[in-house]
Amino acid sequence: MSRRWRRSSAAFPSFRAILVAHHADPLGHALGFLSGARPRFRDGCFLYVVDGGLARLVLTRRGFSAITFGHVIVSAREPTPAIWRHELRHLAQYERIGLAFLPLYLWLHFRRGYARHPLERDAAEAPRLFP
Repeated sequence: MSRRWRRSSAAFPSFRAILVAHHADPLGHALGFLSGARPRFRDGCFLYVVDGGLARLVLTRRGFSAITFGHVIVSAREPTPAIWRHELRHLAQYERIGLAFLPLYLWLHFRRGYARHPLERDAAEAPRLFP
């Protein structure tokens, strides 16, 4: 391999680095794979659109259309532009909050419910809590 090639490829992260870029990514990949979906890379994250399986059951039973784990979005159907923006907002929240995101999200969900959840409100409306 030439020196020039090595230098240029160093600017790109490895596939493994992209695959687990965030601590919650493996949860999203597991849910997507267990549901029989194949990932697509879109807007800096992985998207699994599931036709059935575990993810569709979990999402639709709870009345949701998608869920985000780090840089992985699992959706029960092709996301609309509004749903896509909402899920990308959660991705930005994951990046901003870091390791505390999942426990914080769950604590707020059980404490306040979905409708009064500050992270959900931030993902749905402006002004944004996290720029």
